[in-house]
Amino acid sequence: MKYLASQIAIAVGGDLVGPDIELSGATQDSREVLPGNLFIPLISQRDGHDFIKEALEAGAGAYITSKEPGPGTCIRVIDTSFALVSLGATVRGSLSCPVVG
Repeated sequence: MKYLASQIAIAVGGDLVGPDIELSGATQDSREVLPGNLFIPLISQRDGHDFIKEALEAGAGAYITSKEPGPGTCIRVIDTSFALVSLGATVRGSLSCPVVG
């Protein structure tokens, strides 16, 4: 499925910074970014924000950030982990199939 960055911003309670582009797929691992993906940097033992540049170079169409926006299209949020959970809940809620698990 494809989503506009503005739709994702609404789903995660964030602010869109940059052009409203179409995105297909998302990942939190910069090594797995495919062209047009949304990159979601998480903060754990390492800060995923440190890999935004690599994700963009790999073709990420946009990224979510809880820090000062950099180049490209991004969605600014307070907490990237919370944004990931919110995005997952929104996508799951849009499916017309039963959820098991």
